[in-house]
Amino acid sequence: MNAKLSKVLTKDDTSFIEDIFKETVEQLKEKLLGSVLKRLEILEGTVFEQKSDIEFLKTEIPSKDTQIEKLKIEIHATVNEKNKESNKYEEIANTAEQNSRTNNLRMTGVPGDQDRKSLIAVTAQVVSFVNRYLNIPINESNIDIAHRLGKFKQGKQTCNYQIRSPTEC
Repeated sequence: MNAKLSKVLTKDDTSFIEDIFKETVEQLKEKLLGSVLKRLEILEGTVFEQKSDIEFLKTEIPSKDTQIEKLKIEIHATVNEKNKESNKYEEIANTAEQNSRTNNLRMTGVPGDQDRKSLIAVTAQVVSFVNRYLNIPINESNIDIAHRLGKFKQGKQTCNYQIRSPTEC
């Protein structure tokens, strides 16, 4: 039993026990500190990369602003161009509609026709003629345009009148 008791620590062995605790605590501290330092280095690297990314992006802002302004100008110019084209096509469509044969009425021998007569005067003359002789009630707003076809020849005039469709009259 003496041999077994010789391996047991006593009060006098406190310095030995303290040394064991110190070594154990020191080893744990080094492991913990090592892992914390690794994590800290990783975080520092990430922060540095993010700072450099932020600085790069800050330098890119003026060039991107310039690109945005150029694109805005380009879009504005394109919209204006498309609006002009749209207006042109609307005008062409309007002209085609006004001159289409489906709404035209050709009359010859309208009394009182003269050379160089205005569109307003021709329109008023046609309204009067249709109301009086054809007994159809219309007014000037029912006629889109009225004009003579061909050169003026006394006694042989052909007038072309564009009348609105009956649903519009």
